[in-house]
Amino acid sequence: MKASTASVGTQTISFGEVMDFLEETQAELKKLKATLQKKEFIPENICDDGKMKTLTSFTREEFFEWYKFLKIEKPLSLGSKRRLIDRFYMFIIKLRTGISNEFLSILFDISDSIVSRDFNYVTEVIFSKLKMFPLFPNKSQVIQYMPPAFRMHFKDVRIIVDCTAFTIQKPSSPKEQQMTFSCYENANTLKGMIGITPNGAISFISELYCGSISHKQLFIKSKLMDLLEPNDVVMADKGFLIENELVSAGCKLQCPAFLRDKIQFDVSEMVSNCRLSNVRVTEERAIG
Repeated sequence: MKASTASVGTQTISFGEVMDFLEETQAELKKLKATLQKKEFIPENICDDGKMKTLTSFTREEFFEWYKFLKIEKPLSLGSKRRLIDRFYMFIIKLRTGISNEFLSILFDISDSIVSRDFNYVTEVIFSKLKMFPLFPNKSQVIQYMPPAFRMHFKDVRIIVDCTAFTIQKPSSPKEQQMTFSCYENANTLKGMIGITPNGAISFISELYCGSISHKQLFIKSKLMDLLEPNDVVMADKGFLIENELVSAGCKLQCPAFLRDKIQFDVSEMVSNCRLSNVRVTEERAIG
């Protein structure tokens, strides 16, 4: 009796079918990855300009162009596995909104310490980039873009200055508490001076000093005088008692009139003060 032979059926898969299967698998993986990415808080997922401006003050196009312009890829690639653009994105959101590190850690699904480290590092990188660009425009540029209201009544104004303060945590040292305490803000602060051109462009930013410093001391320490030219006019408020310093440099101070011993302003002073108030709206908008 002959042994029976079992027939085993085999299915041959062609090379083309294998390739089709791989392509389908890759497409599914790509689709799954895209779905997961849509849930991430990354700039590519903010498709609406309005939302992007709320988060960063930039439109989508402006945000990505600024990222390219700053050329921060190489410096930011050091010391972190996070995407470079995500670190820049978080930095801009922090500047725009002022939200806490704890809140940012939830948005980006990272720890508080990483938020702090990345923010400080991006700050250093961007500062090193931007400090290479000249901020203070020459006189001809200021005149070229001067608004009609200035051109008519304050044509020699080179810069409008004002101080701004940043509240800080109360220092543990009594001496530092005293140095940083601002009576005006009734808090411990750091104080800086910002200057803008008549058309509203920021043209000068000083270093930060202890909050107790006077406007006059800050103005002198800022070395803005080194950038001024003879006949330049500096517009400021009454807190800047810098007329003598400017006169010695051949410049002039334009500020609201003081009552001094008078009961009320005369007509010319009232008109001048009114004009000053109108044009200084530009400075208030710039500083915010």
